[in-house]
Amino acid sequence: MKPQVTQSIYDFFSLENKVAIVTGAGNGIGKATAKMMADLGAIVVACDIETESLAETVADITAKGRTAMAMPCDITVPDQVQTVVERTESVFGTVHILVNNGATMGGGKPVDEVDEKEFDRLIDVNLKGVYHFTYAALPLMRKQQYGKIVSVSSVAAIAGDMTDIHYAAAKGGVIAMSKTLAKELALEKINVNVVAPGLINTRMLHEWEIEPALKRFHRIGEPEDVAAAICFLASDAAGYFSGQVLSPNGGEYML
Repeated sequence: MKPQVTQSIYDFFSLENKVAIVTGAGNGIGKATAKMMADLGAIVVACDIETESLAETVADITAKGRTAMAMPCDITVPDQVQTVVERTESVFGTVHILVNNGATMGGGKPVDEVDEKEFDRLIDVNLKGVYHFTYAALPLMRKQQYGKIVSVSSVAAIAGDMTDIHYAAAKGGVIAMSKTLAKELALEKINVNVVAPGLINTRMLHEWEIEPALKRFHRIGEPEDVAAAICFLASDAAGYFSGQVLSPNGGEYML
């Protein structure tokens, strides 16, 4: 590829000098997203409740000469979330991009095994965690009249699933909340979008039986497949995308 073409592609999708908070950055989609954003020039604030894997993500980024900071955080605790945002502003000046990826799985539970405590657990992490970080980061985005919020939902929120009503409900809430925010924040130049992945080769996937899916698709998705969609939505190339749901799912479900 000619150097000028490479440069044009980079300029179009560049995240150069953008400050990005990525939750759930210790593993899977979050880790792939943090690393890809750094490769595209972003300054990455990586968050996760798992400190060891989080440190590995940041080490991978800084080893390539990019800038990243690890911020351990439980996304269900508003004070911890607020600390991440305040620390990011103190060190890097602002927040341009927020990737709400932190989540947990339901474990394949049928409805009669999902009691109220279990239901609340998934809502607290997968839905309220998105709300907490969005609420904390919005004042900075509003102040600068610029922001990109990308939240990770699931194809289960769109098409339903065989089990885990609490997981589907929480991820469906992410879509509904994001679409509402997209309308509310449109005049403030803040884009709010969602990725809703299908089967992706992460640690969470292995809680499920994937052999039936392998009979329908030529491969399972990789974290980088989702990270690419997230990075696109976080870039100015997607400046006219807001309130949209991109679903990297290999054809499992077609919007």
